[in-house]
Amino acid sequence: MALVVVGVDGSEQSRRALDWALPYAAARGATVQAIMTVNTKDLDEAERATRWADAERTLVAMVADSLEASRHRPVVSYEVVEGDPIVTLVDATRGADLVVLGSHGMSSISNPALGSVSLACIRMGSCPVLVIPWGRPDPLLHGEVAPR
Repeated sequence: MALVVVGVDGSEQSRRALDWALPYAAARGATVQAIMTVNTKDLDEAERATRWADAERTLVAMVADSLEASRHRPVVSYEVVEGDPIVTLVDATRGADLVVLGSHGMSSISNPALGSVSLACIRMGSCPVLVIPWGRPDPLLHGEVAPR
């Protein structure tokens, strides 16, 4: 079965990426895997537990909200992963058919259109990477998606 990975970080842009991935995956019989990374290095045990719980709560809420707002219902899995988002998502490209990420606009000095995670996945990834641009409505979210 095809796999669409979505990088989620709690931002509106990652929500747009997740919202885009749901109808795309549903039309193709693919599974969506939403991944959020958390860095708990250098934190004490209590801070580590709090950060992990916050990440899980954010990820579960975003997936639930996107599914509720969508009429498309592909199988969706989600996980919080310890580590760097670049390493985690580049690794995820090895088993995915597509990785969907949100653009962070002006967050990157080297490339104002792409964030560092998007750029790294494009450069080092093993599958196609789709970056959802900031602020543009997506007709795919508002119309029918024809399967291949």
